Amino acid sequence: MIRLASQETCTGCSACANICPKSAIKMQMDKEGFLFPLIDASLCVECGKCMNACPILNVMNSRNLSEPEAYALWSLIDRRYSSSGGAFSAFARMILDRCGVVYGAELDESLTCKHTYIQDVADLGKLRGSKYVQSEIGTSFQTCLSHLKQGKNVLFTGTPCQVAGLYLFLGKEYDNLLTVDLACHGVPSNLIFKSYIRKLQLKYKENIKGFFFRKLDGWGKTPSVKLSEKVKPLYGVDNLYMAAFDKAAIFRKSCYTCPFAKIPRIGDCSIADFWGIGRYGMPFNHNTSKGVSLVLVNTEKGRKALCSLTDIFKERRTLKEALYENGNLVNPSNKNSSRDEIISDMLNPLLSFDDIDKKYHIVDKSLKKKVKEFSIKLHVYDLVKNVYNIIRSR
Repeated sequence: MIRLASQETCTGCSACANICPKSAIKMQMDKEGFLFPLIDASLCVECGKCMNACPILNVMNSRNLSEPEAYALWSLIDRRYSSSGGAFSAFARMILDRCGVVYGAELDESLTCKHTYIQDVADLGKLRGSKYVQSEIGTSFQTCLSHLKQGKNVLFTGTPCQVAGLYLFLGKEYDNLLTVDLACHGVPSNLIFKSYIRKLQLKYKENIKGFFFRKLDGWGKTPSVKLSEKVKPLYGVDNLYMAAFDKAAIFRKSCYTCPFAKIPRIGDCSIADFWGIGRYGMPFNHNTSKGVSLVLVNTEKGRKALCSLTDIFKERRTLKEALYENGNLVNPSNKNSSRDEIISDMLNPLLSFDDIDKKYHIVDKSLKKKVKEFSIKLHVYDLVKNVYNIIRSR
């Protein structure tokens, strides 16, 4: 009998659906908007391929480094267009320069987060920027396999569970595949995110044409929306979605027990923001206001890829420093005690942001937060932050 991962542990990586030879498995949305595999018994031939492709049911024997090398990095070309230092863009440019294919998450015109691929550097903007919502894999594993069999160089970037799912789906190593996993806090669903967008549209009485989870010209976490005439930053209760994200209140259930939030990591390299650089140990004598990427080198293939990057700044740092403010590289997020209720209320069209925040006190109203928002509005945040970092690093 076919037994897949439970509702509590399934990551939604879609490897089982991608590998099913009879298309007997479909990814179906639950009431919170998270995708889970549903087996059509009339089509299933019980071949067991779906179970063999599940990253939860199979223990992966990692040959990745137990002490990965840590680097501070930014792309000299892409840093001004990236939410961090542009490490993803640097890896992507290397693969695209070799006529390869790059897989990553895109927020499409309907504001649905999904995995897709690009083959032209002109399309790199589609995959740039943080997306704090679970991307739908769709048939990306199948097309990735096709590209690999064609001999194309492939970069696959995703959450650790997605990278693990890809490996098990492929079933063998490919020399022309480079994987980069993300430091993942946890993933909300597209349904929760779109419910949030609808609430914003009702409040603003205007359609939202785009959403930016973070600014792309510096190191900050102020989300903004694209309206018909302008881009509007989100403050206070209007930023409820990211406030709930930061409090680990809207993640998939399996995220709170994630088996991939650990070292050794799953990808050839891991990327994150290098939060706190220069504060723990040796100083970092560079301007950090435009963002700094953290790159962990987990395999020899990852080391060769890093050495092949061009037009970058790179500096070796200690793993201890890298982990100080990137706890999700080694531990999953702790479940918010009101997680179920907050998601239910976020999905309730009758409740406003104020209704939800009064009930759960999600939004940070501290003096520090108010000063930060005020400095952003005055366009002096980068200056203030840089001075603050210099003082703390001494």
